[in-house]
Amino acid sequence: MTMDDATTDAESDRPDPLREHLYALVSALAAHDGLLVALDFDGTLAAIADDPDAARIPDATRQAVAALAAEPSVEVAVVSGRELADVRERVGVPDLSYAGNHGLELHTDEYVAHPEARAAQRTVAAAVDDLAADLADVAGAAVEDKGLTATVHFRRVADEHVPAVTDAVESLVGAREDLRLTTGKAVLELRPDVEWDKGAAVRRLEADLVPAGEDWLPMYVGDDTTDEAAFAVLADRGIAVKVGADPATEAPYRVADPEAVRALLDWLGTYGPAFLSGEPGDAPTDPP
Repeated sequence: MTMDDATTDAESDRPDPLREHLYALVSALAAHDGLLVALDFDGTLAAIADDPDAARIPDATRQAVAALAAEPSVEVAVVSGRELADVRERVGVPDLSYAGNHGLELHTDEYVAHPEARAAQRTVAAAVDDLAADLADVAGAAVEDKGLTATVHFRRVADEHVPAVTDAVESLVGAREDLRLTTGKAVLELRPDVEWDKGAAVRRLEADLVPAGEDWLPMYVGDDTTDEAAFAVLADRGIAVKVGADPATEAPYRVADPEAVRALLDWLGTYGPAFLSGEPGDAPTDPP
């Protein structure tokens, strides 16, 4: 296989641009009573930042989120690996639902935390202390205690030192039966050994937010490997949108970047409710 052949195969495996298949979204909206939009934060609402503390949602995106959430028969939730309080402050839109720590924390009408994860907080805290000591001499490595989970960041670690980070984390988790390890973009995430992920969070959000007896369209937009669990939940019954060009995804559609996410949210807020009511009027089927 030549390099060109490999490139062509990779491109053919990528999900289709949503802008070329907007008719599918329009048709799905028209067949449902309401819309639940769940959104990842980093890499989706906000651009990926080398320093996680520097991640910011643009004002235009925040306004698009708030306008969409204000529409009747629409609910918006942010589903993040960040601690719930952190992502809620960064988004800055109070009238939303939030799922933090990959859904181990949720806030719809009230705050709830997964009881098994809450019981494992001391275990996670001890792992944070151990890893902070093990990685103290690795420049750029950071260990973030998120209460119910922990994240090891290595985006700013020199390439030759990344194996030392991964080895330390894998060694610690491998020696324990009460922790599990997942990966993301330049992060390693430690979680309690609980059967829960963003897919389970989406199911819980549907149960909490969709009115009884109504048929709502669920949509999930995300960019990272942890979002794949949510994409899988929506297979054959919702709209899953991958942010970025990575072909390794369960999502059938993609948009280019967080700015394209903002455009999609603008389009949904402007025209989505009309399609839900079955009266699209002058709403365009041109791509957002």
